Formats: sequence, structure tokens, C-alpha cells
Amino acid sequence: MYIYCAQLVATLVECNIDDSLIALSYGNVPLIVLLGTNWTYEIISMLLQGHSSYLKDLKTIGMLETIDLNTLANMASPRVLNTHIPFRHLSKQHLTKGCKIVHVLRNPKDTLVSWYNHCKLDSRLRHPSTAEEGEFPGTWENFLKDQMENKHNMYDGFIKYEKDWEVAKRTKAVTNVHTMFYEDLQKDPVAEIKRLAGYLEVPVDEELVTDIADKCSFKNLKNAAISIKTGNIPVTEGGIAFLFRKGMVGDWKNWFTVAQNEHFDEFLNRELKGSSLKFKYEI
Repeated sequence: MYIYCAQLVATLVECNIDDSLIALSYGNVPLIVLLGTNWTYEIISMLLQGHSSYLKDLKTIGMLETIDLNTLANMASPRVLNTHIPFRHLSKQHLTKGCKIVHVLRNPKDTLVSWYNHCKLDSRLRHPSTAEEGEFPGTWENFLKDQMENKHNMYDGFIKYEKDWEVAKRTKAVTNVHTMFYEDLQKDPVAEIKRLAGYLEVPVDEELVTDIADKCSFKNLKNAAISIKTGNIPVTEGGIAFLFRKGMVGDWKNWFTVAQNEHFDEFLNRELKGSSLKFKYEI
């Protein structure tokens, strides 16, 4: 995750990015170990290009949390942007003009496991114990407890992030959004890429979709990030798992104890009461 300064938030909320397409997800979720935006950013870019060549840059070139506003203004249209920022911080003009948004969700258990491992490897996020605060991210047990108590959470945590989007869709505060689930994209990438292409209104054939699905598999995209892409994010910091760990559905089973899983299910049932959000924990 990246520190998102208040001034930049305020600027982006007001700025005109109406010709842009935004791919978003909570946390560093992903096929790309913290996927969501890494994965869909590459797929969307290939669809818009009409071919399956990798972009030379990492997703950070178009990431709202880190992008320089001059770079944003000079990007060629249509601009593919990506972000983890919550609904309340998105550009007002982008929303009111009904511009396209791709919203990627992943089940909260795999999301937290991915986020925990990312925090452990990212020197910008982890910190030792101090007199005022304990070590972060610390042990898995402490980390999970903190997340459920809404401590050290990004943008108020997973639950509020997704519930805010649920409300925005239901109340029509956002009207042109394509919702994707990480687990569906993992299970049947060809079908999901076709569905995404339909939303983007770009022509595709079976060969292109199949090629994009292959190029954007976890193994191939990981190799491309190492051998082809450039950018400021150290993809091998703490080992290649910094951005590419496992890229799988159900790894949470290797982390949650039976007791932790039961406690977390109770937490989810309580926090999502009245919500229509449904997640898949295995495929």
C-alpha cells in the first residue's frame, strides 16, 4: 500500500479525468500476489491495444496514489488508471459523467493473507515495536486481531471499503461500473476477459482472448515483471514474493487456524449483516 497524502486526494477529487478508465481494488490484492489492479491493469491495457504485448511499465505509472499530476495530464487518451483509494476519494467529474470503472473484489480471507505478507516484505510499511506502538505487522495472530479491531487498516479496512462501494452502486452514486471477482477470473479467465471486453466495447476474437489469458497467467505475468517491466517499485524486495507470492484462491487455509476461522466468520457475519456481498473462498 502507499501513503496517500491529503492534498493529492483533494486534487484528484476535483480533477477532470473523464476520459480515463479506472481499475480498482482494496489492498494489494491479486494474482500478482497483491493483485486486483496489477492483473486487471495488464488485461485492460491489452484489450485496448488489441494485442497481447506486455506494457513496459508497471501499473504504478498510472496509479492514482503515486502518479504525478503532470504525468496524469500528459497521458494519452484513453488513460488506464488504477487505484486502491475508496469511493469517497474518486474524481467527482469521473463519477458524474458516468465514465468507466472496473471494480475487482477478492474474498477477505485471502486478501488479508496477501496483505500481511506484503507488509512483512515492504520496508516502507513494517516497523519495529516502540513505546507507543507494537511491531507491525508482527505475528499473523496479532495482525489478524488488529484488522478485526480496525487497527492499522488502510482506508478504514476491507469491510467499510467494500460496503461503501455496495452502497454507491445501489444508490446509483456510481452508474458505469463493471464488477469482477478475483476468484472468477482465476477459475475462468477466458470467460471473464470476454465479459470485460464487452463492457469496454472493444472487439475481440477467441485467439486474442486466449492469448491474453495466457500472457496474464500468474507465472507469465510474474516473469514479465522481472524481465520486461520497468518502474520505481522494487519487485524483488524481500524476494520475488514482494509482489508475486502465490496467486491462488484458498491460501487462507494455510494461515487461519480453526479457531481463527470461526472467529473471523463471526466477525464477517456481524459486519456484513444486511449486505448483499458474497465471497468465494475456494474454486
